[in-house]
Amino acid sequence: MEPSCGDPKFPIWLVADSPPKKWHEQLLAPLDPRHPARHNIWTPILEYTQEALYRKKKRRFDTARLYIRNAVTNPDNKPNTRSCDWIEVPQVKVEMDKLQTEIEYFKPKIVLTFGAFAFEFLRRTEGKEPLRRFSYWGARLLGDEFRKSIKSYDPSGVNIIPLLHVSISRGKFLESHRYFVGEAGEEPVNYFEYVGKMLADLFLQELDQHPIWIK
Repeated sequence: MEPSCGDPKFPIWLVADSPPKKWHEQLLAPLDPRHPARHNIWTPILEYTQEALYRKKKRRFDTARLYIRNAVTNPDNKPNTRSCDWIEVPQVKVEMDKLQTEIEYFKPKIVLTFGAFAFEFLRRTEGKEPLRRFSYWGARLLGDEFRKSIKSYDPSGVNIIPLLHVSISRGKFLESHRYFVGEAGEEPVNYFEYVGKMLADLFLQELDQHPIWIK
């Protein structure tokens, strides 16, 4: 598997967790469209985002240029879910330094993270405090952070926006919809629709003059 795909100069990045252990040698890149994980966690959001963009401004953003990478290139480099200092896996610091170098050079506007580990990895890469064990970030707290990051968008900085990972496709998927959206969504609560429409509004408001659109 290649460590990344897409264009790092594109203002929107996707950062997933880590390569799937059983399939990484057969896949081409992170979030390979042939792997079901991509379509469980990203495709439905993209569908609602593109629909909202088209309905409002007859636009679509250019997904072919999205820069996509994993937080770590080896799933064995993930720390224990209950660990806060991460010192038991020195390689994770190397991975964070690599990502920090990329971010400082390319300066993406929006980094969408999938799941608790990727979100905490990005927080630490960007020097956010306090440090948390990544199991701390359940669906409710990720939803809170999603709304905070949208509301406090910084046009001159790197904006980390958390999304859900496999929890939205497992046995308690209905709870994940409700926990992430909280009281902000319409009944019946649909995490994908809620996030898609919020991202569409953000793109139109903050990235209107950036080269993200299909011409």
